[in-house]
Amino acid sequence: MEEITGARKMANGVLVEYRRGGVSQMVGFTYEDLIAMEINVLDLVENPRDYEVDPEGKAIFANPAKCEQPPAG
Repeated sequence: MEEITGARKMANGVLVEYRRGGVSQMVGFTYEDLIAMEINVLDLVENPRDYEVDPEGKAIFANPAKCEQPPAG
C-alpha cells in the first residue's frame, strides 16, 4: 500500500499519484472503478492524502487515521 500524494480528475476517471522508492508514479482509475470501490471521487481529489493505493491490485482504500473528523457539535 502506498500513500496517495495527488489526484486529478480526467475525462473518464481520476489519475492518482503516489511515491514508491522516492520516485513519483501514477495509476488511473475509471469513475466506474471508484464507484464500485465506494470511493468518493470529490473527496479523493480534494484530500488525496486521506487515501492509500494498491497499484498492483488496482485498488484505493480510505485511511481512517488520516481522515479529517467533523467538529463535535
